[in-house]
Amino acid sequence: MTDTVLNPVQVSLSMPELPKRKPVVDLGTRMAHASMALAFLISYVTSESEYWRLVHVYSGYSLAAVLAFRLAWGWLGPASARWGLLLRRVAMWRVWVNKFRQGEWLSRNFWVGASSWVLSAAVLCIYVFCTVAIASGWATYNELLGDGWLNDVLQELHEGLGNAAMAMVCIHVGLLVILRMWRGPQALRPMWRGYANTSGRG
Repeated sequence: MTDTVLNPVQVSLSMPELPKRKPVVDLGTRMAHASMALAFLISYVTSESEYWRLVHVYSGYSLAAVLAFRLAWGWLGPASARWGLLLRRVAMWRVWVNKFRQGEWLSRNFWVGASSWVLSAAVLCIYVFCTVAIASGWATYNELLGDGWLNDVLQELHEGLGNAAMAMVCIHVGLLVILRMWRGPQALRPMWRGYANTSGRG
């Protein structure tokens, strides 16, 4: 009976390549994302009901608190949460327009990058629309401009921005569903668990 001794190189080559976990989205951003989604959903669902008006108002206040946290976190949080990162992604629209004009839209890489841009642009629009909607809703609720036509204009602005924010949410969620079908679970893992799987030996 003979024993076969493998050297470290043979052992390394014989071992299967295990995926690594790469941190992508920090806990603060993920918590803000989930809290904002819940507060916005409650606020939107109760927006047309007088019976649930106080629920609508306080869910709006909750949304404002989450947005305030996200604003501060974008300046004080880790690199993955910084506003500069989001704004750079949104500013990439010129790149994707140029690639489209050059005929690169047939490649898979183009659509992966373009989908990332759409997701980032939708998130930025949601932040902006929700912020102005909350401000106009607060002013309307407290009748800062009286109870005349100016208050009616603010009310229309509030409702319009709420619908615009919901449209961006639908685009965001719809694209995530498509990416989930196209790329598998890893498309949602960064925001759900905070990491993405990468292959390779360290």
